[in-house]
Amino acid sequence: MALNRDWQRFLRILGVLFLAAAFVAIFLPSCRNLIFLFLYSIPANSVIPVPHEPGMVFFGRFYPPHLVAIVAVAGTLIACFLDYQAVNFAFQARKFQKIRESDVYQGAVHYFLKAPFACILIAAFAPPIPFYIFRVLSPTSGYPLRRYMLAVFLGRLPRYYLFALMGSALNPPGLILVDGGLLLLCALLYSSVKRHLAARHREVPIPVETPHSESPIPHISFTKTAP
Repeated sequence: MALNRDWQRFLRILGVLFLAAAFVAIFLPSCRNLIFLFLYSIPANSVIPVPHEPGMVFFGRFYPPHLVAIVAVAGTLIACFLDYQAVNFAFQARKFQKIRESDVYQGAVHYFLKAPFACILIAAFAPPIPFYIFRVLSPTSGYPLRRYMLAVFLGRLPRYYLFALMGSALNPPGLILVDGGLLLLCALLYSSVKRHLAARHREVPIPVETPHSESPIPHISFTKTAP
């Protein structure tokens, strides 16, 4: 089966990244641990519930913050591509129909399509915002893959830098307090956002797919404009 252009481009970039990792492992022993950060960043930014902030903080204590951010964002973009493809494929299944028709999902789509690039960028940057929502909305709403990945890159890079910088500046007790506060804030915000999206959809119903549609995911076109 022939691969489409997105997959071909992805595999070429992935090959280059792993060649770079092999070069570092052989010729730059002082930076070998960054390979673990690169590999850690892939599942930490995917569907596996592994927090990535502690990794940025930890490596920020041993390497320059900008280097930590660049390595981590490379792994993040790999996860973004794989998640986009996987979620898009999964939502074709009938068993996801209840999710597509739920108040929370429809309310989220209503807000997301008002400014999708800005939503992804802000969520990728701001720690309290649960990003998994946009990990699902971007592919299922038909938002272009390249714009999605660009928004994630622009949001995650400064976020990783700040966390790595925090790791180089704070002592362990201070880091524990900061991380604990962020986790609590994320939990509270998640609960509030979920309730609001469901209430918004009940107030302003959004048309759902008709039974005659060939695809369970609504087709949404975007004009080719700069992000």
